[in-house]
Amino acid sequence: YRWGSVDAFLNGDLPNRYRRSYSLLPGDGVEDGAAAAAAFKSMQLGFYVQDEYNFSDKFSASFGLRLDVPMFLDDPTEATTFNQSTAATLAAAGYDLRGAAAGKAPASQLLFSPRFGFNYDVNGDRTFIIRGGAGIFTSRVPFVWPGGMYTNNGVLLADLDARASDISNYNNFTFNTSVREQYTLEDFGKTAGSSQLDLFAKDFKYPQVFRASLAADVELPFGMVGTLEGIYSKTLNNVVYQNINVTNPIGTLTGAGNDNRSLYDGDKISSDYTDIILGYNTNEGYSYNVTAQIQKPYANGWVGSLAYTFGQSKAMNDLTSSQNSSNWRYVESINGKNNTDLSYSDFDMGHRLTAFISKRIEYGSEAGGATTITLFYNGQSGRRYSYTYSGNLVNDDFENRSDLIYVPASAGEINLVDDANYGTAAQQWTALDAFIAGDEYLSSRRGQYAERNGARTPFESIIDMKIMQDVFVNMGGKRRTLQVSLDIFNFGNMINGEWGRRYFMTNDQYALIEVDRDDTATTAEYKFKAPTGDVWNIDESGINSSLWQAQLGVRLLF
Repeated sequence: YRWGSVDAFLNGDLPNRYRRSYSLLPGDGVEDGAAAAAAFKSMQLGFYVQDEYNFSDKFSASFGLRLDVPMFLDDPTEATTFNQSTAATLAAAGYDLRGAAAGKAPASQLLFSPRFGFNYDVNGDRTFIIRGGAGIFTSRVPFVWPGGMYTNNGVLLADLDARASDISNYNNFTFNTSVREQYTLEDFGKTAGSSQLDLFAKDFKYPQVFRASLAADVELPFGMVGTLEGIYSKTLNNVVYQNINVTNPIGTLTGAGNDNRSLYDGDKISSDYTDIILGYNTNEGYSYNVTAQIQKPYANGWVGSLAYTFGQSKAMNDLTSSQNSSNWRYVESINGKNNTDLSYSDFDMGHRLTAFISKRIEYGSEAGGATTITLFYNGQSGRRYSYTYSGNLVNDDFENRSDLIYVPASAGEINLVDDANYGTAAQQWTALDAFIAGDEYLSSRRGQYAERNGARTPFESIIDMKIMQDVFVNMGGKRRTLQVSLDIFNFGNMINGEWGRRYFMTNDQYALIEVDRDDTATTAEYKFKAPTGDVWNIDESGINSSLWQAQLGVRLLF
């Protein structure tokens, strides 16, 4: 049950939405272990051969070839209605089903992964080494994704999604707290078999990337070692999703500057199903990072390192959900979630500076001890996030938080409307214009769309400290060590509560502008109220947070 506000619930108002999924199998109740579980068998055969060869005392190389053959040993239950009629309807609407069929798991694929690596000692004395390699690497997929074929197969489960109009038309709809006495599709006059259907392309392959690396290690003055390393990865096969039950666009947006994105009416092509999620492969996406590092090997009790890394990662979909539908639904886009663009990944690194320095002081001999003090530093670009609308502009789905905003260059490029809570349109524009001007990212995108993950939270600087005390004891003719350690994580925050902050954005997005559009209209109305503070949040929960924490350890070495 979903209400528009807590007050609406407490006042006994009707909810604006009711959703429920339940088993259609005879005898299945609500207990765990229902027969509509995702039960299937799979296996993966793997073959690998590798050899190493020394071409000379200075140059050696390794060669390898791996072959993986993943396969599903069971097919899902077939939804005959889909194969007999719905598939043709979807194809007539312009969708490519990529050989997918209800009741059919993807065909087995031969995934070849050749690899090559080398090490070149240029001077023969390990003072200058060049190393690197290249190859194809194959990963598995979380089985919860293909598992969707076996539960969301259009046969075992029913999905009830009653909107406000359905609920208001229902005679005496009430909030029922009994799990066993909930509403069904038939109660609302909906098709008994209405459910989600998960499909995978016939030639669906497990994810593969091509990865290459090249590095040089050089001995520097004062006993230091310098390293320069680059790594590049190119997507060969990644997973991407499409909802092929979305109707074609009804037109494009008008009256908002250069914002002419596609618009939808929210309808489904087939009323027999809610979402029809098709998983297939894409070769779009890449990542790279370059690192420069100076290390001081252990000498006179001192050891340390300083490294700078810049990395960039772009992807079509970061696949952060366990559900196929959610992997499709929660990707920010401009022209609808079936038309996503290559964009910054949620895991795009940016700049990163890491350093540590450690000093060990020993005293005594057989019954002495040692004290080691170590400081660690990690400075890193903030997390990526997107600016979206609050409200459903594109309307290709019931969720309303994935439409990227158009950044207006002038008041004429956004149809702001007067509102008692937001102020006049002129007042709203003054506030919005000031907010855009004060945001480094948005100010660079005036007259353009905000990009998915285009903005970042502030730079983060974290200092950790470790103090370790060793006590040497002669026991049985051998030296034993009692070690007591104190780790202070986010040591900077212990010194100053304003230091060591980590930031996050809920769902990696911020709904900046409120939008309202009728399902069949090609124009929209907007409202803006300036945030009262920063748009990001300070992470103060969990181990890896903005709060300092300490850990005491004791161990005996013998």
